[in-house]
Amino acid sequence: MSSGVQILEECLTAFNDIKMNKKYVYVIFKIVDHDGKANSAISVEETAAGIKENDQELQDKAYEEFSEKLRKVAEKKECRYAIFDYGFMQANATWKNTIIFFQWNPDNAAVKQKMLYTSSGKDFTPKLKGLGKKIQANSLEDIAESEIRAQCLDSSRAT
Repeated sequence: MSSGVQILEECLTAFNDIKMNKKYVYVIFKIVDHDGKANSAISVEETAAGIKENDQELQDKAYEEFSEKLRKVAEKKECRYAIFDYGFMQANATWKNTIIFFQWNPDNAAVKQKMLYTSSGKDFTPKLKGLGKKIQANSLEDIAESEIRAQCLDSSRAT
């Protein structure tokens, strides 16, 4: 069942800017009022400039900033979607980037908002061709950098 929430073109443009041009390291999306209707569209809320080189220190700093942004969203008891271009060193000492989609539904968010984000996410993710991982996150532990790195390393071993 479709939620009826529109995906604004700016969302797909931002995703392609990450995937093709490394313009952003992350994008955070929010469901907003649009065309006079409450909670009717997914829009870009925030972006962060991309990381052009394979630098673990810069990557870690960007992820720390990103997770802090999601922590602040949780403090407001709100949900978000996010995409992060996560780079990491694989076990074979080669660098790999994977684009991760986060559905951030913190435990303290209102049930109605979590339901809206969950149902709208089912329409949103198929439009994002080339995602490496999808992560449903409900707590800060779910987005801990060590957890994300472990999941990415597990995935890279499987390929």
